[in-house]
Parts: sequence; C-alpha cells; structure tokens
Amino acid sequence: MSKLSERCEQRKAEAQALADKFNALDAEEKKLANEKAQVYAEFQVKNNQYAELLAQVKEEEGVEEPAPETTA
Repeated sequence: MSKLSERCEQRKAEAQALADKFNALDAEEKKLANEKAQVYAEFQVKNNQYAELLAQVKEEEGVEEPAPETTA
C-alpha cells in the first residue's frame, strides 16, 4: 500500500471516529432534552399542587383568625 493510500485510510478512520462521536453526542443531547422536558412537567405539577395547598392554608388561616373589631 502506498503512503498516500495509508494516509487516506487514516483520515477516513479519523473522520469515521468523529462522526461516531458526533452521533453519540447528538443522541445524548436528545435524551437529555426529553429528560429535561419530563422533569419540567413534573415540576409544574408539583408547583401547582403547592400553590393550591398554599391557597388552602391561607384560606384556613383566614377563617381561624378572629375578625378585627371595629369601633364606631
């Protein structure tokens, strides 16, 4: 095999390795994007549940607190 053919094969192998690495990173990026979306959706649900409970607590505390007396 000539030197030129060897260099050609070497460059081909290097390019293929980089293509494989790129594809692996691309797949990982998509996986992380999906995981991020799922976690964000879970966060929104929990945050809404918290807001509902907080509103209930404030409402309950408002009922339990004695009404301020007014003098006329």
